[in-house]
Amino acid sequence: MEQMRRARRRNRLTATEQALFYELVAVCNSEGWEDVFSCSNIELCCSLNIDEKTLVRARLSLINAGLVYYKSGKSRRVVGLYSFSKKFKDESPKKKPTTGKNTVDVPTEKPTKKKGDPPADAPTNMGANQPADAPDYIKTKTETKLKELSLSLDELSFISFEFLDVFLLWLEYKKERREKYKSDRSVKACYDKLVRLSGNDANVANEIVNQSIANNWAGLFELKNNCRNGNKEQTNDVDQTTIIIRKADI
Repeated sequence: MEQMRRARRRNRLTATEQALFYELVAVCNSEGWEDVFSCSNIELCCSLNIDEKTLVRARLSLINAGLVYYKSGKSRRVVGLYSFSKKFKDESPKKKPTTGKNTVDVPTEKPTKKKGDPPADAPTNMGANQPADAPDYIKTKTETKLKELSLSLDELSFISFEFLDVFLLWLEYKKERREKYKSDRSVKACYDKLVRLSGNDANVANEIVNQSIANNWAGLFELKNNCRNGNKEQTNDVDQTTIIIRKADI
């Protein structure tokens, strides 16, 4: 979705945050694209295989990125409400002091994080317009992501610059699924396959990775025509080559 692509360029969303966004899109679709729809934390945690703390952080990041609006239930028995287009009337602005003291820009559910924490809260620093030092910001976030993956640029020297961001996203997704590659050789084989499937096009590679994340797949697969048109329905016909590729990723 174009909205997600724009947000990714501004906010460097993690694999979990993107997976949550696509899951909410699927829930909204199942309810007939209502302006406001409901979904429980338990349902989302089970679908994404994450704990509630991770869900809260990912949801906060999507809210700060302007991708979704959320209204929590008054109790655990009342599920929260979501909307992609309608801001809830009683929703507090992102920048609002909670006391009579100086205004502080803090997330509504968690305190401000120190530099070096996971990038879930990073969108609060970017806003709609990127700062003049955006390239430095992106460089810092790339270095942080490499550190979280216990990798260095030297170890990924075989990756073209335009593929670096999307491939790091894929490695992060695999780490969150606790499916690590056994060797540097297998990492390079995965990268070579992504380049091959995308026809050496970084934009197509990004769609391929998003396709796997949205469907919670363990591997990379050829981009379906209906996915490129914005329809996320998975076709039933799976050829023998796709089966071989799936086995290679497990």
